[in-house]
Amino acid sequence: MRALRFASFLALGLMLAIPAAFASVDSRVLMLDDIRTQQTQIRDDVEARSGRYKDLTATERNELLSKQARMLQTIEGKHSTADLNDQQKTEVFNTLEWIEGVVNNEGDERMVCERRAVLGSTRKERVCKTASQWREEREAARNMMDSRGACGDCKVN
Repeated sequence: MRALRFASFLALGLMLAIPAAFASVDSRVLMLDDIRTQQTQIRDDVEARSGRYKDLTATERNELLSKQARMLQTIEGKHSTADLNDQQKTEVFNTLEWIEGVVNNEGDERMVCERRAVLGSTRKERVCKTASQWREEREAARNMMDSRGACGDCKVN
């Protein structure tokens, strides 16, 4: 289970890290084909309710198939990651991580990436954290806002 997750993560990581100068290298093209092949096998197993996918609830199965279809549509007709923009790369990565997290029942440990603007710049950077780290940050921010109240430094008479 972890081996499949690591292989998917490694494959996508390599695709994102390979410089554009190597865009014609066959391994890049094969990586997207490998993702398609892997996702086709997963779809077949989910629909047959077999293997690792036999214990998924109907809701999880439907959501998995929906996210998978959207991802496959994103990479449809693409031969390399050079054909994807940064947002599409992030979406593909997040979907692969989500699928693996659902199957392994590791929702809080899956990696989730966001594209965030760099303060004072027009460029964006990719920030990746586990789902539990994102949730903890949101809760900490919410708690800080709640503890300060509407007017944190107002004087009360």
